Amino acid sequence: MTIQHKLSHYLAQGEVGFSVALASSVGVIMASPVILTATSGFGMGGSTFALAMVIAWIMMQAQATTFSELASMLPTSGAVYDYISCGMGRFFAITGTISAYLLVHVFAGTAETILSGVMALVNFEHLNTMMESSGHSWLIGVGLVILFGVFNALGIAVFGKIEIILTFVMWVTLTVFAVIGLLKAPAVPLEGWFGTPLNLTDPSGMLSLIGMAMYMFVGFELVTPLAPELKNSGRNIPLATKLGLTAVAVTMFLYGAAMVHQVANTLVDPTNAAGPRLLDTPMAIPAFAGQVMGPMGKIWLGIGLLFAGAATINTLIAALPRILYGMALDGALPKVFTYLHPRFKTPLAGILTAVIVPCIHAWYIQGDLNRILPLVLAAVCAWGVAYLLVNISVVMLRIRRPDFPRAYCSPWFPLPQIISSAGILIAICFITPPGMNPRDIYMPFGLMLGLTGLYALVWTIFVQKVHPFRPVEIEVVLEKEFGKASACISILDKELKYVAPLV
Repeated sequence: MTIQHKLSHYLAQGEVGFSVALASSVGVIMASPVILTATSGFGMGGSTFALAMVIAWIMMQAQATTFSELASMLPTSGAVYDYISCGMGRFFAITGTISAYLLVHVFAGTAETILSGVMALVNFEHLNTMMESSGHSWLIGVGLVILFGVFNALGIAVFGKIEIILTFVMWVTLTVFAVIGLLKAPAVPLEGWFGTPLNLTDPSGMLSLIGMAMYMFVGFELVTPLAPELKNSGRNIPLATKLGLTAVAVTMFLYGAAMVHQVANTLVDPTNAAGPRLLDTPMAIPAFAGQVMGPMGKIWLGIGLLFAGAATINTLIAALPRILYGMALDGALPKVFTYLHPRFKTPLAGILTAVIVPCIHAWYIQGDLNRILPLVLAAVCAWGVAYLLVNISVVMLRIRRPDFPRAYCSPWFPLPQIISSAGILIAICFITPPGMNPRDIYMPFGLMLGLTGLYALVWTIFVQKVHPFRPVEIEVVLEKEFGKASACISILDKELKYVAPLV
């Protein structure tokens, strides 16, 4: 059987369907930091932020076509690592993949760990007061990380069932509150539908809002590591990413408009004119819930936000270990990451890493909410670097391997890659919003990226002993993937076999 026939057969197989793909794409996007970013963004920029969201959505739709094409060519658990390896070589693959997932987990994963508990608890006044008095409300998120680490250790089947439920409840909750908030009479005098009117007189301010808005969509590609386990992944991945991005955009537009309709963006401390405003803080959430539905609304939205945090944590802990596992199989990481649980066949070293990293970082900064936005924006920079490398890789593969079959082709090539790359570069350059020190974003990002690049260079030359910039042949990667699937049935099949009696 030729490699093309094997690829077609591999794309058609799988045990989990479109619903899991869509839930994975939406679940990681609609995270607690994303909801807080939307709240702060609409409070800060109003209609200008809404325009920034439209631009960011277009950028990410273009980026989705790139990921979808590469996933149809290389349906592997290594995902981004394999895409960049075949396009640009292992040095860029290691740098890009660690940037996109491990560094992002350090930044955005920590933000999610802290906020998932905080944003849910603010809706439960007595419990929140008790936890805040001890300064440990962020420990709720740490508990969620540990809990879902255990669930993911039990297998992909458990992950799929949990993710669909969490994502559905979270998305429906936010949408219902947004619609009701818009149907009710506005409680705040408005200058425009999204609060403050459109302002294009400050180009740099507008561009900085695009960086914030971009964070509301990044992470959709975390469905790609599930390609070996998805039925008809050549169709389901592009459909899930595009539909997921659109569903999130619609909900966030409704939510943002409802928020500025119902909650006044007043100063938290009236005596400090330079201090934070209500929509910059998690306290805007219970104010909104109470205005829309009263006391019961606070409880409902609190549960929904808890589910939002859980869905994101669940997806991160499912995807990151599989990416690390795929990299370790190629020798890009220590062999410990190839270890699978003897019964459930899950990558335990990767899961343990995915759990420890945000928990340790959250403990190190003691859940400081003032450090959340810089972490979020540093994560955007890390994601942006990886997205740029993926765009370059799909272009290089179009040039070098036009003959290779693609179950999905990025339309209007290379226009989507140009649009998303230009947007990402602009967003990174203007990532700092007004009132924030650029060093708080660029220093941690630059330091971590530099260390990652140094590791990639040393590891490829002295440990792997390969040319760091020589692209890997697609057939080599696929044969390794098919061999792994043949020898092991596939990670998923073994997980299903052992987990089936438990679910």
